[in-house]
Amino acid sequence: MDIDLVYLYVNGNDEKWYERRKQYMIGDKNANCRFRDNGELLFSLRSVDKYVPWIRNIYIVTDSEMPDWFDASDGRIHVIDHKTIMPEEILPCYNSNVIESYLYNIPGLSEIFLYLNDDCFFGNYVSQDFFVKDGKPVTRMVKEHVIPDTYYKRALYNSVQLMKSHFNIEYDLVPWHNAEVFSKTEMENCIKEFQNEFDAARKQRLRSDQDIQKSIFQYYMISRETCTLKIYERYHGLRNALDFFLRVSFPKKFLDYADILMDSFVRYHRMQFLLSRKPKVACINDSEGTTEEDTQKYKELMQKFFPKKSPFEK
Repeated sequence: MDIDLVYLYVNGNDEKWYERRKQYMIGDKNANCRFRDNGELLFSLRSVDKYVPWIRNIYIVTDSEMPDWFDASDGRIHVIDHKTIMPEEILPCYNSNVIESYLYNIPGLSEIFLYLNDDCFFGNYVSQDFFVKDGKPVTRMVKEHVIPDTYYKRALYNSVQLMKSHFNIEYDLVPWHNAEVFSKTEMENCIKEFQNEFDAARKQRLRSDQDIQKSIFQYYMISRETCTLKIYERYHGLRNALDFFLRVSFPKKFLDYADILMDSFVRYHRMQFLLSRKPKVACINDSEGTTEEDTQKYKELMQKFFPKKSPFEK
């Protein structure tokens, strides 16, 4: 099966992009760490080259300059400008929730595709059947009741409430913040189902409390049985300690993924050990608590995990 990979990317070091964005920054809900470039894309692409060579095409959706190290000469990688997939009247757009709702418009994109943020990567060899089963996307989510007490949770809550208002279904599920699988056809069908709500949400150039989180596409597929659902538990206290023990002791069976804050990754050896046990997919997420010293240490550690250049580097 042909499966492509899509990234959403922003080069936070692109001064022209930053100057354009400054015109719209009043009331912006984005933290600075969302646009900080710590070399995540470089290491993510190295992981793709090493662990998922079956990926057909890689599409990087952006409206900023690509970093200096990037080489687009490999025929598998394509840089997609926002204007290629989004209407001109809503550009420029700095709202990832809006941009994600147009991914199915990428020319030539495979019917089933993987979607990654640049802080996500592959930590082990992964076959296609981890992501696709019986021709359907495998939707992996974490069990959690959504309480809208942060911007992120409010966008999730909006998606939950859409399903409830249209279909009387309420899902206590949130994304696992790692490599996700989508169907182009089902994304487009979902947009049509909630056309009025998406028409309103897509007018928001910056993040807003009216945003619809991409989990709506997953809830929609679950409701229509057009995906295979895998649910993970989120544990606390002693149960969390036991879960950590099982994951690092029997990674082949229990370590599907790791989701780590960057400052925790560089400061705590147990988090580095977790990554060394080779989760299939992983995310090291930047945060406002990350210092310059942390980001430098992150690059040093990731260089040890992924020392070999990919074909996508100069």
